[in-house]
Amino acid sequence: MVTILAVTLPIYLIILLGYVAVRTGYSPADTINALSQFTVRICLPALIFSALTISGTDEALNWSIIIGYLIASLLALFFGYAIMRRIFQEQSPAAWIHSLAIANSNSGFIGFAVASMVFPEMALQVLAWIMIVENAVIIPLALVSADVASASSTTVSASARRALQSFLRNPLVLAIIAALIVRGIGLPLPKPVISTIQMLASVAPVIALFVVGGIVARFSLSLHWRRTAAISFGKLIVHPTLVFALLSMWPGLGQELIMTAVLFAAVPMLSIYPMLGAKYGSEQVCATAFIVTVILSFFTISALIWWIGNVGISPTIG
Repeated sequence: MVTILAVTLPIYLIILLGYVAVRTGYSPADTINALSQFTVRICLPALIFSALTISGTDEALNWSIIIGYLIASLLALFFGYAIMRRIFQEQSPAAWIHSLAIANSNSGFIGFAVASMVFPEMALQVLAWIMIVENAVIIPLALVSADVASASSTTVSASARRALQSFLRNPLVLAIIAALIVRGIGLPLPKPVISTIQMLASVAPVIALFVVGGIVARFSLSLHWRRTAAISFGKLIVHPTLVFALLSMWPGLGQELIMTAVLFAAVPMLSIYPMLGAKYGSEQVCATAFIVTVILSFFTISALIWWIGNVGISPTIG
């Protein structure tokens, strides 16, 4: 247990530090906005680029992980949508946003920090593969569906066009494309360039965790406990369970690789979830679910790491 806490406590203490810094006014809210932009636009692209070009492994894309994780995430997305519509009678746009929270992890801000502490040799590349799934399919699908459902005047083609434009401007997507081009043509990178990329990539996890805490501090809890419980359960239990089940049935995947992907699926949802919900009148539900899921994830992720160690898989905890 002490070994497990040595992994999870530093991560959540940094999140707590961000929360306290913003809540007390020591760090202004605008600082969090700037740090978030720096992380998303600079540090995470450097991390992704590093994963696909500098990590030293022979495999740029593992299609077994990508396809298996995609199927599991789609199942979680549609499961979440059905629950929100049938049980909670949510309007379709809000139901898509809640289902996105269930099916899409905060991979860059929390997932990599957790996975890199447990499986450091695999976390970087698995992050890149999962980012492809999230940014190319899950996020655009949910947002386009919510956009189309929100107004009769919005056509599928118009929403898809906006999603495609956003996709092509996404710095994470551009980093993936650039990395695949560099790797595909065998372009050698000068050492100063490699060092710069690695320096930027190295600061991403710490800044990202601090930002998560700062974002949590902006919101307050509301009384939407039934919806919150369903969303938190879907994100922390259903999504990683589906990923584990799908990848375990996939031939040729090692247990450590599977569990690295499961760790990414087991972390909370995107930090922008409350902002996405605000567009469709669900900011309070989204904010409450986000806060509760972040808090509960300390316990569920600790339990998952304990389980990994007790089923014969040896995590490289560092």
